Amino acid sequence: MGRKEKLQLRKVYSGCGIEARHSVLDDFGKTDQTDNVLFFPSNHHAAMPVSGRMNLYEHYALGLSEKAVIQCMEKLPSLLPSHITHLITFSCTGMSAPGLDIQLVERLGLSRSVERTCINFMGCYAGINAMKTAYHISRSEPNAVVLLTGVELCTLHYQKNEKEDQIIANALFGDGASACIISSQRIPSVNDSPALSLKSFYAEFEPGEKEEMAWRIGDYGFDLRLSSYVPGLLKKSIPAFIAKLFSRANIKQEDIDFFAFHPGGVRILEACEAALNISKKENEIAYHVLHDYGNMSSVTIFFVLKIFLESFTSEDIGKKILACAFGPGLTMESMLAEVC
Repeated sequence: MGRKEKLQLRKVYSGCGIEARHSVLDDFGKTDQTDNVLFFPSNHHAAMPVSGRMNLYEHYALGLSEKAVIQCMEKLPSLLPSHITHLITFSCTGMSAPGLDIQLVERLGLSRSVERTCINFMGCYAGINAMKTAYHISRSEPNAVVLLTGVELCTLHYQKNEKEDQIIANALFGDGASACIISSQRIPSVNDSPALSLKSFYAEFEPGEKEEMAWRIGDYGFDLRLSSYVPGLLKKSIPAFIAKLFSRANIKQEDIDFFAFHPGGVRILEACEAALNISKKENEIAYHVLHDYGNMSSVTIFFVLKIFLESFTSEDIGKKILACAFGPGLTMESMLAEVC
């Protein structure tokens, strides 16, 4: 690697706002050893093909997702696996059939007749899309209890090249999993802590900007196209997009008490703040998640919402929260919810 590339790396990593990320692989914490999976000694081995990376996904995704589900259900002690009527899984970093959904049914002891929906390859906004799907299920089936779980193993797609897109991706993305329960019934939680009542959703994409953020399956990993123009495009597009959400919900921005943005990167968060004329302080939880975990694609918004939920008290009942995430397309996905 030449001096120019080294300077570029330092610039990207020093400005990314990330202190720590997590990976299911040991490679990232080891020196140059022969048993490394992705980082073979001195680059003397060909890059791992997609098939090998998908084998790793199948090996690690279930355990991480199961851990997230167990932590979620521990907060709802009256909820039993037999109560789950629907299962929604989401991921854009791996897939197989039979896949994570059937693995979770068997591992968690869910009914084999549980209705399963798999949301794959949508990118960072898939988590809000999954909540929207659960919202519609709950509205049409009042007795439904929907388990959502997502897992993203972004580090499996680490690639060793000096393309700007790949350098940025290597600097931003980490691994993570999330889980939540959505139901029209109130399920008692530990300490009867506040929950979120989902109110409205809105999504659209900018057709002229489809190639500015794209995600494709390559020969040696999933290839991300992440243009440096994305923050500017979002800054320009968000105001009209959010205005449509507010119009559908018959509210104004002044009615919003909390903002939960997907921390795709520092410049993405700054673009959101500029577009909505809010302060960095109002957006601090997103920065906190970015700092501690990096961008975990679709599951990251749940880390942001979890911190909000853990901070809410009875005094916050009735307050409104706006959540947004962005991904390939250029797609913008949003949700309005109320503390209950």
